[in-house]
Amino acid sequence: MAEDREILREVWDGRVPVCVQLASEDCSTLSAPDPYYLMIPRLSYFPLVMDKVRKHFLRFTAQELQDAEMWLESDGTPLKWHYPVGVLFDLQCGGSALPWCLTAHFSHFPEQDLIRCQTREVVESHFMSSLKEADGLKHRGQIITNMQGKDHKQLWMGLCNGLSNLWKWGDRVVIQGIEAPQDTPLQWLSEHLSHPDNFLHICYITAQT
Repeated sequence: MAEDREILREVWDGRVPVCVQLASEDCSTLSAPDPYYLMIPRLSYFPLVMDKVRKHFLRFTAQELQDAEMWLESDGTPLKWHYPVGVLFDLQCGGSALPWCLTAHFSHFPEQDLIRCQTREVVESHFMSSLKEADGLKHRGQIITNMQGKDHKQLWMGLCNGLSNLWKWGDRVVIQGIEAPQDTPLQWLSEHLSHPDNFLHICYITAQT
């Protein structure tokens, strides 16, 4: 249906305004660098969209940090890169203040909280594993089994480039940044608001008292 396709397109086109600042302990210059502003697709992952941010801040860090892995935190909480950006935003910010202010770190990697991700291939491997798992749960693995290698690559490039036309899948509860009525059928949510990994990420946010 045309209405369903429009919903899917709106989901794919969702963006989060982000302001990234360099952690003060990682700055080696007298003056702090300007923050870096960008609009990030909700369905993407931070390692796929942080190349320019990393290059921007590396000029202001010490030589021994040039090859260090950059990690992000929001209000003191390290952000798990293997969660989609929109899920992290809904959990940590909830749209209460925009842009979403993050801090970029190059030192003191929180090994106890985060897993390392030094290449885009790690993200791709995680994404495809999640996709296979979701397909197994929802379709008994039939869709992934019938896809060819070129289909996998097209799907991955669609996620990286934010191209919705490459996709062929079919208190407060927040999904994709949308506060969903609690009586919304789960099947409808799954069909229309699943992430590219084919999982329906539901954020349950406790009301502030």
